[in-house]
Amino acid sequence: MKNIMFWITLVILVLGLGCLHVRYTRGSNENGNPVNLPFPGAGLVVAYPFYIENGGRFEVRLIVPIADAYNSVGMPPTPPNPKSKLKITIDSFDGEKEFRNTQYIEEFRHIGGGRFLRTYFFTGATIELPQKGDYSIEIMNEDYDEVFENCSKTGGMIQLRRDEKLPEAGLFYALLCVLGYGLISISIVGMVIIKVLENLKK
Repeated sequence: MKNIMFWITLVILVLGLGCLHVRYTRGSNENGNPVNLPFPGAGLVVAYPFYIENGGRFEVRLIVPIADAYNSVGMPPTPPNPKSKLKITIDSFDGEKEFRNTQYIEEFRHIGGGRFLRTYFFTGATIELPQKGDYSIEIMNEDYDEVFENCSKTGGMIQLRRDEKLPEAGLFYALLCVLGYGLISISIVGMVIIKVLENLKK
């Protein structure tokens, strides 16, 4: 009986640790948003290595602060879609599997923003990364200094952000975290009960 309880408790512990592993790898900020780079000036290049826990579709986004000149009440005016000449290349080499994706972004499309957020959000491209692993991204601004007027005034940031369109994903990972800690707690209680039973038999 003691051996059966021990193995059941051990299985519960492993399941709990597994839930937490999934939560803190696939549900991490780094897995959903692995790249945040400054918008490169004309003729400049920015690059960055990154790791993702699982493959999927990612959006290339441009984030630009709203200029302080806008002080009126309510939502700021929708900005025009900025033109660009950005070359974005993502590389990966894992054993015998080599991956390269190069895209040219000629226009960013406005997708949101607001006075209280103080930022404009734009999307420029979608990139499919096939699997987990190490990647590198290179963003080149090919001699185009009028990408977006506010970038020269307020700066801008390029993001690589997971595009899964799953509003329930946050709730799923939160429940997974609760389940993981709950199972670990149950396994600890089980171990204590086993220890108490052993002492009672002595």
